[in-house]
Amino acid sequence: MTKKYRLCISAKDVASVLDLSPRQAQRKYQQAKDAYGKAKHQPLTVQEFAAYYDLPLAEVIERL
Repeated sequence: MTKKYRLCISAKDVASVLDLSPRQAQRKYQQAKDAYGKAKHQPLTVQEFAAYYDLPLAEVIERL
């Protein structure tokens, strides 16, 4: 059975994946949301985050 992972990513997740301070992670999260034209209430998906920062999706999921 495959392990399930979350669909959306948060700024806290960004901090742990990229090893950043919470404030820097918020900036990176907001940059990716802005790039995809997301509204304030719309979350960022793990796939969008990985694609925006050109990270391997498997690596990002592993660190969540």
